[in-house]
Amino acid sequence: MDGVYAAGDVCIKPLRQVVTATGDGALAATELEKYAASMQRKTGIQPEQPSAKIKALPTDAQRNTRGDNALFTPEMSRQLDEVFTRMERPLQLVLYLDDRPVSAELERYITELATLTDKLKVQVAERSASVQEAPCVRVCLMDGAYTGLAFHGVPGGHEFTSFVLGLYNAAGPGQTLNEETRHAIAGLKKSVHMKVLVSLSCTMCPDLVVAAQHIAALNPHITAEVYDLAHYAQLKERYHVMSVPCLVVNDEQVVFGKKNIVQLLSLLEEKSSVPVRV
Repeated sequence: MDGVYAAGDVCIKPLRQVVTATGDGALAATELEKYAASMQRKTGIQPEQPSAKIKALPTDAQRNTRGDNALFTPEMSRQLDEVFTRMERPLQLVLYLDDRPVSAELERYITELATLTDKLKVQVAERSASVQEAPCVRVCLMDGAYTGLAFHGVPGGHEFTSFVLGLYNAAGPGQTLNEETRHAIAGLKKSVHMKVLVSLSCTMCPDLVVAAQHIAALNPHITAEVYDLAHYAQLKERYHVMSVPCLVVNDEQVVFGKKNIVQLLSLLEEKSSVPVRV
């Protein structure tokens, strides 16, 4: 059938191995490209270019190195505005700060982010050298209800996009999910607290962060708090973290490696047994 291509075990063939499936995929991709080009010539219809992804937010150190004091470029502001205008309800970003420079960086980051939209309000809940696990930003509804999403540290680098997606999922409508996945998330009835330990330079960490926070945003029994290990050496030692991303479920189970939302749901369905959320 014109325009339909297949690869792997769905194809009828005598040899079913990875190497033959890879060959199928290469051939299908090549033929698909030719077919798409021929249809463009025939119909005159050209595909719209997708909007660029939100770029990773540089750290203060990176901006100082290049002599750039602007936190959000005009391009980033436009991309963020596309997300903020879709948010169904406003959010309150509650800050817990200590006296370290990283707390000042987080406060500046969140404050400037909130100036870009009327959907975000900032509140400093506590400013003290004794605040545990500071600096931290908690995502709350306007009535103060905790959404279950928090970031400990500054969500820059590769975690910038995942942080913005977390806000979008908490405010609604959020990223699209199929009904089966939504039903599975709603079916988690026992309280689960997830710690996601990351590095801002890790390219695999955002997948797990987005998945964990999306589940937390849709289920009141679930929390997903992200930690930049650069500022929480005690967690690295406590959980014997040798690589990131690292997922800690209810302070008991430690799992390494990236996971999508389906893989994470499968794990939580097996391990959501310790009630911790109040």
